[in-house]
Amino acid sequence: MPRKSSQSPSKDTPAPQVSWTDAESDMLLDIISAHKASAGDGLNFKMTFWNTATAQLPGPTKGAPKTAKACKERWQRMKKMFDVVDRIANASGFTYSHESGASIGLENEGVWTDFVRKNKHASLFQNKGWPHYEKMKLLMPSKGKGLN
Repeated sequence: MPRKSSQSPSKDTPAPQVSWTDAESDMLLDIISAHKASAGDGLNFKMTFWNTATAQLPGPTKGAPKTAKACKERWQRMKKMFDVVDRIANASGFTYSHESGASIGLENEGVWTDFVRKNKHASLFQNKGWPHYEKMKLLMPSKGKGLN
């Protein structure tokens, strides 16, 4: 009986992860933008859309190939990141920019600390912006701000 090669994958070897560059994420956003009208409430797309989106993306620059499931998961994460960045951009006491995020310095560090306690992923954007914010702003439904 032939021996198995030590090079063959085993149960202990993790499968390659899907990796997204900023350019690939931008391409996904462009595809979503072009098909926005076919989305359901909350910009939720059917799996057939994700299959189409996958076919339009180039081969991976690194990591595993992008699947329909990976594209859908990336979109879900991007919506969550948008919510965090949008809260920062619209919060009193911060000046959000693509270059420097929330621009936190000594004068607003205390306010930032309180904000991060209430907004789990906000710390990622303390002094670094999110390159997809402007495109996401065009895609996401605006949230009305009531006076009461």
